[in-house]
Amino acid sequence: MSRPEVTAEEVDDVGVTIAALHAAVRARAGYRSASEVPPLGAPSALTEAADLAQVSVHFPVQGDAPVIGQVLGLTKRAMRLMLRWYINPIVEQQNAFNDAVVRALGTIEARQLELARRLEARGDGEEPSA
Repeated sequence: MSRPEVTAEEVDDVGVTIAALHAAVRARAGYRSASEVPPLGAPSALTEAADLAQVSVHFPVQGDAPVIGQVLGLTKRAMRLMLRWYINPIVEQQNAFNDAVVRALGTIEARQLELARRLEARGDGEEPSA
């Protein structure tokens, strides 16, 4: 079975079509140019904030010295267990606050992208005055 011949014009047409699709996707996502689009796999600032929002008090406690480190580790664990009633509510409050901040940042980002889209759709090229 033979392949159909592809002309240079058809290749150019496909390239133009793909470029137009890329531009349409960028415009719909709120980006004005290809340089504004973050690279694939790059976390956004909002994603990084969401990843860091949860605080945990449960981390390993160990020492470097063989005997003294073990004694210090056991002492720290005992102190942590005794203070759990005091520390856990504080950590829960901090996590709730962090979650609220991440949600607010998401709302602000969505609003900013919507405003940028509206400004570009206006098409007059003027920056809005403050």
